[in-house]
Amino acid sequence: MAIITYLDLGTYMNKTFTSGEQAAANSMIGALERELSQILGRSLSGTSVTAEAHLLQIGQRQIFLKEYPVLSVTAVSIGTLGSEVAQTVSDFDIYSWGLDRVRNLTQGNSAIVTYTAGMSVQDQQQLEAMMLRVSAREMSTVLADAQGLEKLAVEGATFTFANNGLGGFTDSDLRWVRRYRRKGVF
Repeated sequence: MAIITYLDLGTYMNKTFTSGEQAAANSMIGALERELSQILGRSLSGTSVTAEAHLLQIGQRQIFLKEYPVLSVTAVSIGTLGSEVAQTVSDFDIYSWGLDRVRNLTQGNSAIVTYTAGMSVQDQQQLEAMMLRVSAREMSTVLADAQGLEKLAVEGATFTFANNGLGGFTDSDLRWVRRYRRKGVF
């Protein structure tokens, strides 16, 4: 699920897009969301992870999962490497970073975890305003056919584009979004 759609962008810009502009807006929004996902080190829309393997150490009580934050865990199997046995998911405490209450007493055990991770709806809503601002800046240069221009003077009117005509996220956008950056082991 995208944080915003071309319809959201059209409403924000008070503009009805032609079919070509819709395609451009969809491409641009997708590229910006992929870039933001990479900057944050986490999936924006959610991802399903099947059979993520972890080698366990003696006395290990926690499993830190690779995707963050964990929204739900659907299956956990623990046992000798290659012979894991299904466990009851409710036996574990599930946190945004992974599982707690793992009791590993022997060397050579592994855990296989299937789960869903990604940003919560509330986090996505917080990023929506920023994505609308950045997408509107990008789309304005596309509509004006002025990619890379700092200023455009037409018929006595001068337009100055944000971020010196450069595309993407500004330094101020990135400072604001840093609170959503993944903090963890991976």
